[in-house]
Amino acid sequence: MIRKAKQKEMAELYPFVFKILSDMESPVLDEINEELLEKIIVNAMHSPHYRYGYEHAWVCERNGQIAGAFFGYPGEWEPLIDGPLQASMMKFDYQLEPGPKENETLPGEWYLDTLVTHPDFRRQGVGREMIEAANKIAKKAGYQTIALNCDIENKAAYQLYKKSGFEQTTRLVLSTHIYWHMTKIL
Repeated sequence: MIRKAKQKEMAELYPFVFKILSDMESPVLDEINEELLEKIIVNAMHSPHYRYGYEHAWVCERNGQIAGAFFGYPGEWEPLIDGPLQASMMKFDYQLEPGPKENETLPGEWYLDTLVTHPDFRRQGVGREMIEAANKIAKKAGYQTIALNCDIENKAAYQLYKKSGFEQTTRLVLSTHIYWHMTKIL
């Protein structure tokens, strides 16, 4: 079952976000110790406007457990989506020099920023269920295109996205990884 995440679940969703940051080899992992990073990000997740905030979060539940989570939002919001993270860093008296910001999405796209399945629930249709839900959310929000980025080394995710109707459109670099920008017409 897919449902909107609850604000009180943000700490429970943090490991899903950390998984993505780790996979991306995000420079923030080298800059901030894990304990402080968790405090900063979970605090930011309580903002409805953060890319990983509760207003952008949905979960897939299986047997009362969170089997997966995804975060998405309109592409037009990308320039503002990390403001709450900067505010959270300041709250914890930490500043990170902003590096170059790559555009992950385009206006006119509903952007599926992050999709992660809990390891205990992999290969059970959770990812497919979350993609189908994201398609419906995007369409209900009035979007004709949904987009995501897939690390070119992540063959399993790429196959899932292809089977779900996504097509690669361009390549881009995020952190130090090369990604396919993939879109699907709804």
